[in-house]
Formats: sequence, C-alpha cells, structure tokens
Amino acid sequence: MSIALEAGGLFAIAIALYVLTRFVTLPSQLYRPLNLAMALLPVVLWLIFSWWRERSVPQPRHNLLAVAVISGLAANAISVPLIDQVFQPSRWLPLESALNRIIGYAFTVGLVQAVTLYLTMRFTVWPNQMRIRLDGVAYGAASAIGYATVLNLRFVLSTSTLPFVAAMQIFDQIVPLLCSGIIIGYGLAEVAFNRHIFPPLLAATIGLSAFVTGIAIPLVSGFANTSIRPLAPVSTSSPLLGFLFSAGLLFLISNVFSFLFNVAERQEAEIKIEDAESLGVR
Repeated sequence: MSIALEAGGLFAIAIALYVLTRFVTLPSQLYRPLNLAMALLPVVLWLIFSWWRERSVPQPRHNLLAVAVISGLAANAISVPLIDQVFQPSRWLPLESALNRIIGYAFTVGLVQAVTLYLTMRFTVWPNQMRIRLDGVAYGAASAIGYATVLNLRFVLSTSTLPFVAAMQIFDQIVPLLCSGIIIGYGLAEVAFNRHIFPPLLAATIGLSAFVTGIAIPLVSGFANTSIRPLAPVSTSSPLLGFLFSAGLLFLISNVFSFLFNVAERQEAEIKIEDAESLGVR
C-alpha cells in the first residue's frame, strides 16, 4: 500500500508539472531547485508513508532507515562507479540491437543493482528482522529508495533540463529499482518462511530482477524517443511515453507479486491447518 502511495504521489506530481508547462513557461532559474526537489521527493514520500508510519504501529519494522542509508552508500561508493567506470554500458549498448541491449543492460546495470539490493537486505535484516512475508517488500522498497536517491541526485546535479522531464526521468529510474526490491524481497521472504522452498528460487529472483531492469532501460529509452504524434519527425522525443511505460511496468510487477505473496500465505495457512489436524488425530 505504501509503495502505491509513494509511486502514485511521484506520478501525479510529474503529470502536474507536464500539464503546467503546457500553459506556463517556467523561468530557467527555477530548473535546478525544482529538479533538486524532485530528486529528493521520493525519499521524502517514503519517509512519510513508510518509515514514519512504522513508528506508530505496535510492532514496527526495525532498521528500515538503516537499509535505505546503507543501500545508498553502497550505490554511491561501489555500484554506480562500477557501472559507469568499468562496464560503461552507455558507451557500447545504445547502438546494439534490441535483444543485445536487453541482455547487456541485464548483465550490467540490472545485475549490479539486484546484487546491491540483495546484499543490503541479506546482511542487515534477513532473516532476524522479518516476521511476515510482506516485510520483504518493505525492506526491498527501502533498499530501492536508498539506491534511487543516489541516481536521482547524480542526474539533477549533472543535467539542467525542464522540471517535468526531470520528474519523469526520476520516476523512470525508480521503477526498475522498486520492481527489483519487490522481486528480491519476495525471494528472501520465501527462503525465510517456506519450509518446502525451491532451492534456486533466490538466485532466480535476482536473475529476474536483473532481467526486468534489462528490459526497462532500453524500452523506456525507446518510448521516450518516439513521438506521441504520428506525423511528427522520427527525431522528436516524448518522455511521456517512457514515463507511462514505467508506470505500467510497476503496476504489473506489483500485482503479479502481490498475487504470489497471497498464494504463499494461503498455502502456509493450509499447511498449518493440516498440521493441527494431524496432531489432533494423534
């Protein structure tokens, strides 16, 4: 629920900026402060709807803020430099075929991000801080927000662009990370709670997370460079289409894994009932 509120808030503000700039020309002096505010907005929304709300419940999730901070530090010190300075996908992948771009981004950006989120959760909160399966989603989102904040700040501090373009780019960067957090959180939760776990499940969730990122990056870029107007020149770009694709991707992943979480919970409840009945028979 908190992920929907946070992503929905960012989505609504980006759309509002897009509509506003259709009618009002913002002074260029406002670009940098507005873009910086948009870069920090996701973590502010997360602090309000996730971290602060946890403080008021009887049994709050511990170390949410620590997970976000550690993920951000790991991203800034290791993951982002590894991608930008060692793998350098932006130098050799954009001219490759669509399939090669998906594979290339999956094995560079996607895998590095997935492993960073996994290691952050694995060595801070798993399994001792996980009481129910949805804790995996909460910690996964915290890790994603910490990582995304680093990307957002790097983007707005190195680029001067229209605020609505920055808002959509920030949303596009957050979505694959949130999807990764949900997927890896599911894997960690299943390993922690499922007594009949499929052994390669955790590795499969890390791989799926990397693959989703590998799909998202080139497709968002491709949609962003496709005009909404059929008669517009090919070179005309429209960040709105990539932005809408990102929203659809997050909606899809959230609903698929919500279904999987519900199935896992039902199966666990049925096993408990069967165990209780067998004990009663004895």
